Amino acid sequence: MPSPEDLYRRGEFYLDRVRGKDGEVVSPNLYICWYDPVTGRMQRRSTRTADLRLAVEVLDRHYLAFHQPADDDKVAYTVHQAMTDYWTLHGAGQASADAIRARLKLVNRFIDHEIAIGVLREPVLPTVLDAEWLMRFRKWGTEIDPVTQRRRDPETGEWTVSTRKRAKSTVEESIIQLKAALRFNVKRMEAVPELKHLPRAAVTPERNFRLSLEQIAEMLDYTAEGDPELSPAHPARLMPLRRYLIGAICTLARPDALYDISVRPDRQQWHRDAGVLDLNPAGRIQTRKNRPALPVTSLLANWLEATEDRLVCHESVFEDDEDRWVVQRPVADIKKAWRVMADQFGVPVGFGPKLMRHSMATLIAQRGVSQQEIPLALGTWCCPRRRGVT
Repeated sequence: MPSPEDLYRRGEFYLDRVRGKDGEVVSPNLYICWYDPVTGRMQRRSTRTADLRLAVEVLDRHYLAFHQPADDDKVAYTVHQAMTDYWTLHGAGQASADAIRARLKLVNRFIDHEIAIGVLREPVLPTVLDAEWLMRFRKWGTEIDPVTQRRRDPETGEWTVSTRKRAKSTVEESIIQLKAALRFNVKRMEAVPELKHLPRAAVTPERNFRLSLEQIAEMLDYTAEGDPELSPAHPARLMPLRRYLIGAICTLARPDALYDISVRPDRQQWHRDAGVLDLNPAGRIQTRKNRPALPVTSLLANWLEATEDRLVCHESVFEDDEDRWVVQRPVADIKKAWRVMADQFGVPVGFGPKLMRHSMATLIAQRGVSQQEIPLALGTWCCPRRRGVT
């Protein structure tokens, strides 16, 4: 028979199972249990799940909602707890949850690294977060710990592993996210440490390169014809990149929004009769990086008509006797194909697929589109403080 400590405990609350007089479990669900000094009795509340991981999250939310932190609690409140509580109560429910999780994970990995090499000792309290710690984090994140990418070739099934240095801006975004987590839990700690992140201009180099209309046309030709020296099947492999370029030209959308474009009815993005494409799928909460609804050009409409689900997808042709059909498969990104193409067209290192968004914004501005209409198309109209195109 497991004790409460074998499951999970936080403060006065712990997880346990409800048992009958004979000691047998009467419910598969886990329960939050605690002693109520007002009634002098034990209380319990169902987590409505038998999954321990999910039950722990329910208990954490219950604890954070009802526990009144005492001075001793504030003294012992750790950085790990702050990040976990921030994620549980706030981050997990945001539209940018994936980005928030990745930033907090990077901070958590660095703290674990410093514990492993003996620089920090558990428990790690907010008081250890100072300017010197920030310097170590920046050096580790940009010089010591590389970004590892594993990719699987859809045709051969072979895995390739590549590494690259992490961008300085990525580390600074993690610092900003850590600051947000600490501020969110200010009532649970003695004091919030003063952490100064570097402004974007200090970690992002000036990027003024833009593609011309002729270069974009040549890129489209390249995705249609491929490189005959590589493989006869090369044009087919470039279909996701071609679809990405078409979407970027017609919408000026950010890469993440382009990967999200779908014609499935449940997504409620493509309103065929109205000729409108909503870059924000149904159920997704708008963020500061607003995703607008845009009129669909005839070019994009033709591609959407030929799409089963995601606009940016790979196409495989299958033949059986006289039958011939196309199977579409969404792709995670087109960065690898972009890098190969960018090298051939002399695109400077560091300019990824978002260059299409920046270049198209410049081209339509040069052709007289008003400065009021461009922000509407870019989805930056709701962020008057933001400068430039992101």
